[in-house]
Amino acid sequence: MSKELPKGTIKATGKKHPPDNLPVYPGFLFKEFLAALGCLLVLALLGLLVEAPLDVPANPNFTPNPAKAPWYFLGIQELLVYFDPWLAGVVIPLLIISGLILIPLLDIDPKGAGHYSFRSRIWATLPFTTGVLFLALFTAIPAWFRGPNWDWYWPWEYWSMAQPARLGFSSLPGWIGLSMIGIYYLLGLLLPCILWPRRFKNWGRVRYAVYFFLVLTVGAVVIKVLLRLLLNVRYIVQTPWFNI
Repeated sequence: MSKELPKGTIKATGKKHPPDNLPVYPGFLFKEFLAALGCLLVLALLGLLVEAPLDVPANPNFTPNPAKAPWYFLGIQELLVYFDPWLAGVVIPLLIISGLILIPLLDIDPKGAGHYSFRSRIWATLPFTTGVLFLALFTAIPAWFRGPNWDWYWPWEYWSMAQPARLGFSSLPGWIGLSMIGIYYLLGLLLPCILWPRRFKNWGRVRYAVYFFLVLTVGAVVIKVLLRLLLNVRYIVQTPWFNI
């Protein structure tokens, strides 16, 4: 019978097995440093090639159409199309930022310890990557596709041509909207625990509930945006105090 050699030793074939763990310094930190330098180089080249001129001085007697915020606030300005101001400007950005911070920390699976790959930490990396892409998308939409009156214009369309008026926005009945939200969160919280019980048994109820509440909330924002763009649904739930 052949005896298995420990990792890190050289067999008779001359092949060396990689050790279980590698030191972070200098290998990994050196790669991070090179990646940071590469990003700075790309930004410097973009700054040289892409012009970013200042707009004309503000005129209190003339409001430009469309009046767009700086690029880092464009996502919030776009959210104002779909939600009430206090939701679009305060609640949703706080939940997204909190999710980007907490989701990688809530996943306590030791499988990905010491490994820097997408597959090893799929429950942490997938929601985080989706959230970052969501922020990028909501910055790109108002920057490239919003024209006068905040109408949707494709890049090949001229702003001088007014877009045809859309039919009036519709809102779902309150009981239907509340039922949809309740079923969405109920199934979203129960199905992962049923489908992958071993995966989440060590998380604990609080960690599990916080993780999936954040993930489901980001998904709910995307669903609400699609309902507005595709089906012209203005609000899912409409009350005298708030509208969703």
